[in-house]
Amino acid sequence: MRYVLDMRAPNRKAEKLRPWRAALMRSRTDYLGVVYALDEKSAETAAIAEFKIGEDMRRRLIVRPDD
Repeated sequence: MRYVLDMRAPNRKAEKLRPWRAALMRSRTDYLGVVYALDEKSAETAAIAEFKIGEDMRRRLIVRPDD
């Protein structure tokens, strides 16, 4: 029975996460860091939550793929 438990399929969702670079546009671009998400919209949401970006600064947020 233990052999069957060890042969589970890998988590497909974790494999699809991509790194996204988050930055804020000010007089100069402020690099915030990297978030991992499936697409640009979810990366933006993750960056807002992780870096605690206020409502007034959200329009200045830039999220780009980090390759």
